[in-house]
Amino acid sequence: MQRVWVVVLSVWAMLAIVAVLAWSSRPATPIPAASSQTMVVKGPRGKQHLVVLKAPTHATTATSAAVAGG
Repeated sequence: MQRVWVVVLSVWAMLAIVAVLAWSSRPATPIPAASSQTMVVKGPRGKQHLVVLKAPTHATTATSAAVAGG
């Protein structure tokens, strides 16, 4: 019976530690809204056009691997 109480107390202690860590950490910062960039592009006859470049819909912290060209 003593082992049961030790297990129960250790589970409660672990849950208390997890709760303290969860409540003491900062909340995650929201992802900024997708921004767009406007560029002026000259056409084939010299006419200027406004082009709106949209930001990608997802962002990652990992970089892509370099592709070896042959």
